[in-house]
Amino acid sequence: MATEDPRPPQNTVALGTGFGIGLLWWLMAATCLWSAYRGYAHDRYDWGLIWGLIGLLLAAAGTAAMFGTWWHLTRVHDD
Repeated sequence: MATEDPRPPQNTVALGTGFGIGLLWWLMAATCLWSAYRGYAHDRYDWGLIWGLIGLLLAAAGTAAMFGTWWHLTRVHDD
């Protein structure tokens, strides 16, 4: 009979790497969203729309990187 360890796996290198990549994606997303804001402020609606969409996609990628890392480290078991 196998014993269950109630704690999640403690792989801090993988956790740091995943969250670091996610934060880099979020930094790029913030830069794009700032550029979109500046585009809208200067009546460049095409600029604002495209950079806004790119920023949202980068934010989604950053969120997915962080959530996916957390999910994998706490839900997937190596048996």
